[in-house]
This record gives sequence, structure tokens and C-alpha cells, in this order.
Amino acid sequence: MDNSKLCSCGGDRQVFYWDVATGRVIRKFRGHDGEVNGVKFNEYSSVVVSAGYDQSLRAWDCRSHSTEPIQIIDTFADSVMSVCLTKTEIIGGSVDGTVRTFDMRIGREISDSFGQPVNCISMSNDGNCILAGCLDSTVRLLDRTTGELLQEYKGHTNKSYKLDCCLTNTDAHVTGGSEDGFVYFWDLVDASVVSKFKAHASVVTSVSYHPKDNCMITSSVDGTISVWKT
Repeated sequence: MDNSKLCSCGGDRQVFYWDVATGRVIRKFRGHDGEVNGVKFNEYSSVVVSAGYDQSLRAWDCRSHSTEPIQIIDTFADSVMSVCLTKTEIIGGSVDGTVRTFDMRIGREISDSFGQPVNCISMSNDGNCILAGCLDSTVRLLDRTTGELLQEYKGHTNKSYKLDCCLTNTDAHVTGGSEDGFVYFWDLVDASVVSKFKAHASVVTSVSYHPKDNCMITSSVDGTISVWKT
């Protein structure tokens, strides 16, 4: 929350909890049986949740000296690729084709099936929708309350890699990377491609839009990270 801590993950099955100022590792969380695909802090940066190849989501207490997970969610049928958090929910997107929402207050699970492997999920800024990037080169918008599929966004290529997608800071546009090095912008409502540009020499794996300013960061398999004014 105050940008003083950082979490990272990777193929060594661990979650690293870092102090940004010193660059030192505060703690290593171990427990996943395979590579860790994604990590996300809760609102207060007191808990981090990790998504694993071992078909599980695991929650870790950053304030405790224990390296054991405080919660394990293992109802997925395949690798969990991405995770989002609200104040009361943990949301995971999986290669099994589902986005599952776990309400921590009442212990309820809601599963929404997309029928295609999900490799990225992100939330709209108003919290009402989930954006899901799928391996059939389609980004899908889901109403969180009703489970209704609101829109599908196409034109990019996503068949082999874990590519990020997100909404812009005003929720007016959807943006995502493509395996041909392009970044796409779609109109949220009618799903038309309003802009696309060659951002990298290879696969654009990650896109992140600034919460207030009209700029974004992209990263690529080509080993570069770029900042763009949009």
C-alpha cells in the first residue's frame, strides 16, 4: 500500500517478500508444489495470495514469522494462472477454463466457466466486472454480480503464452498484449479495436495501466520494458 514492500514469484516454487528500500528478502514463502504464476497483495499489504501450477491458491501472512500458508484453496482442476483480491474475496483464473470467486466471510465459492483456458484475470476499476484473457485469442468481460458474459474482444493473438490484459483508468477501454508484439486497445462497450501499435519485437507478456495518468507499462519476451504515453 505504501510501496515499501514487493512480492515476486517464479519457477522455484517460492514467493519472495522483499524490502524495497534495502533490496533485501524479508521472507520466503514455501509450499507450492510447482512454479508460482502470480502474486497479489491484499488492500493492507498484510497478506499476499499466490497462484500456482499445482492447481492451488495460497494465502500468506506477511506480518507473521511463519512461512506456512494461512489458507489453501485447491478446488481448481488445472494450473491457476492469475489472482485478484477484493476486501472480502479471492478470485482465481485457471487453465481449467474457470474463474472462481471465494468469499472469505461466508465460505462460499462461485465458479464461472469460460470453456477456454484462462491465463489472466483483472478487475474493472469500479469492481463490477472481471476481465479474462483466454488462450483462444479472446479477452472476455464478465459481470461479477450476475455471471453474465458482457463482451468479447478479439484481433490479437494469444494461443501459447500467459498474456496480461486490463482496463484503462477510466474503464472506457480494454488493453492487452499480443504474441506478434502488438498492444491492442478495444472500446469497452462495442469491442471495436480503437488502436493497436507495435510495442515490442516479440510477445507482449504484460500490460499495466496507470491508475490516474494516461500512461502504461509493457514488457516482452524480447527482454525489454517500455513506458508509453497514451
